[in-house]
This record gives sequence, structure tokens and C-alpha cells, in this order.
Amino acid sequence: MLFTYKYIKHDIEKLQEFLDFLFYDVWLFADGEFDAEKLNGNPDLKQIYEDFGNVDYDPATAKKGQKGKSEYLFNSSIEKIYAEFAKIDEAYKLELIDLYHYNNHIELLCSDKSKLPISYAQIKAKYPSLEKAINEFYSKLYGPESPFNLDAFGQLTKKLIPDHYEAFMTDNNEEVCPFCGILPIKGNNHSYRDAYDHYLPKGLYPFNSLNFKNLAPMCHECNSTYKLTDDPIYEDYKKIDPLKKEDNRQLAFYPYSENHPELEIKVELTSKDIKNLQPQDINLEIKSEGNEEQIESWKRVFGIEERYKALCCHKNEGLEWFNSVVDGFNNAKEMGVTDFSKWVEFKLKEAGTNKLSNYGFLKAQFLTECRDKGIFNANA
Repeated sequence: MLFTYKYIKHDIEKLQEFLDFLFYDVWLFADGEFDAEKLNGNPDLKQIYEDFGNVDYDPATAKKGQKGKSEYLFNSSIEKIYAEFAKIDEAYKLELIDLYHYNNHIELLCSDKSKLPISYAQIKAKYPSLEKAINEFYSKLYGPESPFNLDAFGQLTKKLIPDHYEAFMTDNNEEVCPFCGILPIKGNNHSYRDAYDHYLPKGLYPFNSLNFKNLAPMCHECNSTYKLTDDPIYEDYKKIDPLKKEDNRQLAFYPYSENHPELEIKVELTSKDIKNLQPQDINLEIKSEGNEEQIESWKRVFGIEERYKALCCHKNEGLEWFNSVVDGFNNAKEMGVTDFSKWVEFKLKEAGTNKLSNYGFLKAQFLTECRDKGIFNANA
């Protein structure tokens, strides 16, 4: 990615704290029947559980749209997962402690290939009923069916996320998608917002669907066209062998890293026919010493090479960048500019002044290659 976001502290993190409490202080110690006393370590959550228990809802007789479904989902899920944890052996519980930590330590997974997350598929292979209970709960925690949308939790979708987004965009006000650098991100001057993406797919990995270190605003093209459910830390998650998970493990950029490297982008043109430039006429090189795997992961997940080459070939982008130099010189002559080479240098400097404005990070490199290949002079 071109740059990283600044992570912000927010009340929304309390929801993940509830989930951490359930895992570490309740489910891991599952023994016998569940009751509200198991939640004594978190009085707020215990009160919510007890209040939900007073809601009149029976899934067997409930009618469509009847209130109480979310309350029932939350309480029954806690109880079902507790019951399943009570069945598993102690050795596996101890193993899950580390794996839960890894699944929620997104930065660690991005930077250390020796740390292997646990997937739903792995849990299913060993304890299918446990996987089912966890999946049914966590898959609904983010979205319209989430029990966290209830008033008791602060209304996740209607209040908490919009409030988080506003605070987030106050501190992250570039209003450009860091994952591509091409499209804008809606900021606080918009009445709508862009969607948060689960960086490590929530359909693959349990326990982190409400961890906002795994959630980042992303432009629609990155989120819904290119990334989809692709996994940044595995080259091909569909071919993961649970017994050899390290085989295709990959380093990846962490969206909230405080030490993101500067990337060097180089454009090489193998054709001088700018008006009819095709993607196959462009060699794109993106470098940063020591970050080769991270760059490959980024390119793979977000279709970077395809998208950058397409920009260079676009008549309203690459061709227009070129024409702004050549045609602009004719206009500049009227103001006394006579040295074409100096004009080109001025336009190159102008293009690279702000890397995030008008694709400056790519435009400057494209125009530099046009200069070095003598394409400007041939068309001046």
C-alpha cells in the first residue's frame, strides 16, 4: 500500500473487549452448565446477558420480524460455545490461547511468518460442532444481523461505526484510498462513508470480526472488485494444507503500521506510440528493499499492476498527462517560455510535488520515462 492509516482509540473497542472476556475468562474455563455467574468478571456484560434473558423470544414459535431475535442470538451463542468448549481437551484449549492471540494480533501476522493463524477449517477438522457454534456467532457480529446493533451495546451500525468513521477521518484526512492510491475515500464532508474491509477475511479466520485493527476503510473498487475475500498473508488460501500452513505463508503490509516503507515505482515503456499504448507495452516495477514479499502480496490482493498499467493507457489519464506537457508547451510559448527541455523538467517536478494528488506517484514516473525515451521530443 502507498501509505498507512493512523489507528485511533474509540469506544467501539469495548465490543472486542467483551469478546476477549468471553474467550479468556469464560469459554476457556468451561465446565458443567453455563449460568450468569460465569460472567461475574464483567458486570456490564453480565447485566446485558440477564436483561436479554428476560426478553420473550422462542425461535421455534417466533414470527418474522418479531423482536428479541438478536438478544436470543447473543445469549444462546454464549451458551452454545461454552458447552462446546466444555467438551474439548485441555491441551487444545491451551493451544487456542496462542491462536486466539495471533488471530487478533494483525500486525504480528503481517510481519512474522512463523506465527500461524487458526482458520475455521482447522477447528472444523478437529471439533466440527465447536466450529459451527463459533462460526454462527462471529459471522453475524459485523453487519445488519449483529446483536451489537442493540441499544445495550450502543448500536454498532447506526451509532458506533458512524462515530468511529468521523473520528477516524479527522485523523486520517488524506481522502485517498491507501490500498490503491487511485480512488478517493469519502471523508467528513460527505454524507455517506466508505465500507470497512476485514483485512484478514472474517470468513476464513474466527475471533477477529470486530477487531478494528483488522478493519480499515477502503474504496469500493479495492474492497468489492479486487480484494473480495483474498487473504494478504497467504498466497492462495484455497490451497492451504492445515498440516503445512507455512508453505505459502506471505508477509503483508499492515494497514496501521507506524513504520511503512517508502516505495519506489518505476515505469518502463517498450513502445513510443503513446496514443495507442497497451498494458503489454508497460513494465511496472515497485521496489522497497527488504519488503519484497509485502509488495507482492499488495500487488496480488489489490490488482495493482493491472490497475496502474490501465491508468497509463487511459486516454483521460496517461495520454492526457502526456498531452499536458506537449500541448502545454505551445501555450507556454505565448508567455515567453522557449526552452522545451526546461518546460519538461518543470512539468515533471509539478507532477511529483504531491504523490497523492492526481496520481502523482505514478504520473511523475510515467512522464519521466517519456522524457528518458525521447518521446516528448518526437511529438513536440
